Amino acid sequence: MTEHQWKEFSKYFLDNGNRKLSTEEKERIKFAIDQANNLNDLLQVAFASLSIDAGR
Repeated sequence: MTEHQWKEFSKYFLDNGNRKLSTEEKERIKFAIDQANNLNDLLQVAFASLSIDAGR
């Protein structure tokens, strides 16, 4: 898969997942996804975003 495809895939699951995130939180995560320069950065965004709703 290309980097663009990974990013779109990530945003799809962000929008359609069962996580309890506000619209603003989702938009900020999508921005971070778009700013990722490689797969490592994208994974860091994914792991960091997991902590946002971990305590809810």
